[in-house]
Amino acid sequence: MASKLFQSTLRGRTAAITGASGGIGLAIAERFLHEGSSVVLLGRDAQKLKVAASQLPHDDRIREHVLDVRLEQSWADAIPLFPDVDILINCAGISQRSLLVRTSEDEIRDILDTNLVGTILGCRAVARHWLKSKRRREPLPDYCIINLSSLLGVRGCAGTSVYSASKAGIIGLTTSLAAEFRGTRVNAILPGYIDTAMTNDADKPQKMKIPVARFGTPDEVADAAAFLAKNKYANNCILNLDGGLSAT
Repeated sequence: MASKLFQSTLRGRTAAITGASGGIGLAIAERFLHEGSSVVLLGRDAQKLKVAASQLPHDDRIREHVLDVRLEQSWADAIPLFPDVDILINCAGISQRSLLVRTSEDEIRDILDTNLVGTILGCRAVARHWLKSKRRREPLPDYCIINLSSLLGVRGCAGTSVYSASKAGIIGLTTSLAAEFRGTRVNAILPGYIDTAMTNDADKPQKMKIPVARFGTPDEVADAAAFLAKNKYANNCILNLDGGLSAT
C-alpha cells in the first residue's frame, strides 16, 4: 500500500512565503500551488510581487502583500490580514561578497536584519497569531514553519562572514523553536549552491567541487519545502540540500 505521505497534498492549506518575488521563494510558491495550497506572496517591492504573481498558475489562490521582514510593525500589520495562513516559509535573504574588513556597518546590519532578524520576527508574529487561534480550533491545525538557512551556516567561506553568521543563527533559531513551539513544527533547509541570481558569479571549478557536479535548482529546494510541509512527523529537521558538498 502506498504511503499516505505520497498520497497527500497541501490542498486547503495556506502558505505565506517571504522573498516570494523571485528565485527560491517563487519556486516554492509555484510548487505549493501545484500541491493545492493557497499562497500569500510577501516582499518589499509591490511591482515585483505583481510580476511574480503573473507568472504563477491558479491566480484565484494567490494573494500579495508588501512586507518588510526587518520591521516588527510590518509583520504586525500583515498577519491579521491573512488569518488562514498555517504555513510560514522564510525565504527572504540577501547575500554578501566582501571581506569583513571591507564590509560597512550598514551592510552588516542590513544582512543580519534581513536574514536573521526578519526570520525571528516572522516566526514570532505567526506564533502569537497561532496561539490565539489554537484556543478556538479543534482538532489542532498542523502549523508549520520552514526557514531557509544555508550550507554556509555550518561551513563558512572567505567573503561571507556576516551572511554565514546570519544563516548559522537561523539554524539555532530553528532547533530552539522546535522545542519551544508545541503544536507547531519548525524545520530548516540548508541549500548549497542553487542556480539563482545569488550564484551568477560562481565559476566552473566551484561546480566541480560538488559530488553531483552541478548546482541545484530552485525547484529542488521547493521539493524539500513541500516534503517538510506534508510530513507531519517532520520537526526539528535541518535538511542539507547541497549535492553532497558538505561531505567533501
